[in-house]
Amino acid sequence: MLFRELVYSARMTKDPKPVATSNEGWVIEIIDAYHDAEAAIPYAIAAGKALSESDLFHMAPLVCLKFRDLVNAEDCQKRARDAAIGSYIANQEAGNRNLEDPVMAFSFCYILAHYGLGLLNDEQCQDILIFVETNLPKIKTAVSA
Repeated sequence: MLFRELVYSARMTKDPKPVATSNEGWVIEIIDAYHDAEAAIPYAIAAGKALSESDLFHMAPLVCLKFRDLVNAEDCQKRARDAAIGSYIANQEAGNRNLEDPVMAFSFCYILAHYGLGLLNDEQCQDILIFVETNLPKIKTAVSA
């Protein structure tokens, strides 16, 4: 079984999630997505892959695709991954955002994956990410619960 298949077998989504319509809704979804990505850690270890909390941002585009029921669409995989990881690298190199924090890095990549799919525009992404940054301590507490 491929690693990606292990990730998706961790918890399959029965129906695509509707796109959140508020910053608070996005935070709730990010927390759910983060927990979904965390659930893959034991599967990764069982598959011989090292995966820690600081690596979960790599999973954000995959969880985005899973939640939107777009896992099998190769063009969507590429767009989500390229937008998320490309933006992550550019922002990390520029010192923008607090991408050293695992929850912020995951949130950033999760939101940018939606941008890559055309489900969010630039203004919406900025608004959501500012909200996440402002509320990061509360989000981290919720993720830990």
